[in-house]
Amino acid sequence: MKIEDLAPMVLRRRGNMGVRAAAAEIGISPTTLTRIEKGHVPDVATLDKLSSWLGEEASKFTGIGDLQIAFKNKKAVPQGTAQALAELISQAARQFEEHVVARGH
Repeated sequence: MKIEDLAPMVLRRRGNMGVRAAAAEIGISPTTLTRIEKGHVPDVATLDKLSSWLGEEASKFTGIGDLQIAFKNKKAVPQGTAQALAELISQAARQFEEHVVARGH
């Protein structure tokens, strides 16, 4: 799944339920829900609430390994760049962990 899959899934799950009722059930504002349904990328806390409501893991939308990447502004970073950054961070985390283990800390 991609973050772009979130809006259609939310719309399907909401069905005939009103925006206010769905937003209250999720724990977000109706304005935020409307923005997400129009394709805006939510912040991490909102993504967690939406994922829970959808019965999905948030990392399915943004995960690379055990990292979770979410950019608040759509224009922030292209998908390929985000994945490259996540892979770089993941590799650095592994190297750091190996270094700490090797030093016995």
